[in-house]
Amino acid sequence: MIAILNMLNVRAEERRAAIIFLMCILVVGNLVWLWMGPELFALRTQLGNHDAELQREEMTQMTHRELEKMVDELNPKASMASGSEQATKVIETLRDEAERIGIKGISLDSVRSSSRNNSPFIEHKRNATFETSPINLVEFLQAVADKKDSMIRVSDYKISPSGDRQRLRVQMSFIASYPNPDFGKKSKKKKKK
Repeated sequence: MIAILNMLNVRAEERRAAIIFLMCILVVGNLVWLWMGPELFALRTQLGNHDAELQREEMTQMTHRELEKMVDELNPKASMASGSEQATKVIETLRDEAERIGIKGISLDSVRSSSRNNSPFIEHKRNATFETSPINLVEFLQAVADKKDSMIRVSDYKISPSGDRQRLRVQMSFIASYPNPDFGKKSKKKKKK
């Protein structure tokens, strides 16, 4: 300690006062540290907890935004086509599959489009008439059933041999179902007072 005081050019008569001054600073510093130390550690722990909670909140908000985007993309109302567009899509789907398989001269007649208020789907019915081989008929039905973007099903059919008995004469009714945008909405009726 004396060597340090010599390096600082403290004279011999001032050494005692300098040592007492340093001891007072150390004692006061230790007292302050003991008084504030536990509270300082608690504040640091609390700060760490708040930082962790803030990170969780930011992650939750980011996940919420991503999920809202996904809901908007998957919401049937956002991508819902009108009734006539849906009916056209049914006809195009059936024609495309028939042509791809090799069924020629398919006739598609519009029967009806309907929806009940409490039904989650709007249905579009089409009658199809054509002649084909049994193998092509099975392939056509399989291709229509495998369509992922539409819910088309056969509701009625009549199959009979053609005049030359080499082919089948087919009459089928197809129903395509699409989400009803008004499903689940309650009509707002004003109550009379």
